[in-house]
Amino acid sequence: MNKLLISLMTLCLASFAQAADFGVEVGFRQQSGSVDSGFSAQSQMGYQVGAVGVFPISGALGVRTGLMYVNRPLVVKNDATGDDSKVTLNYFEIPAALSYAFEDYASVFGGVALSMHLDGNASNGARVTDEKSPIVPLIVGASFKFAPQLGGTLFFESGSGDVADGLKNYRAVGANLLISFE
Repeated sequence: MNKLLISLMTLCLASFAQAADFGVEVGFRQQSGSVDSGFSAQSQMGYQVGAVGVFPISGALGVRTGLMYVNRPLVVKNDATGDDSKVTLNYFEIPAALSYAFEDYASVFGGVALSMHLDGNASNGARVTDEKSPIVPLIVGASFKFAPQLGGTLFFESGSGDVADGLKNYRAVGANLLISFE
């Protein structure tokens, strides 16, 4: 598994050198999800950081991909006792989306992300068990630049199905700062 992960990272990084538009993104995400009955979930603020690139296919159409470190926290509350625990799952993510550029400074994208579980923890003695990996959330979003090397990305992510034992249907909205290298 480690050799496969290193090979994918090397391939993606080598591809970035040929990208028409390459950048670094860092930002925050509001993470939510569902839990088993008898518990309730409260959304939490997470973060992500990584590199993205858009590779042209034809005209304004391109492929948007990258390497991201994604933090997905959630507070799980026991409805019977009122006890709560902050659950944090961290992922290495490779997004793959079709991108359509309206102009040099604005584009929209949609696709999936291959999210491989790195680690997880929980507070108050709770345990995260049976983490699923990989998960493949759907992503849609828009990127824009307000200066030649500075911009932003807004996105929505939806991952249906189990994420770990008792955790499922993760969703997130987020905003990233984009520093572009053309």
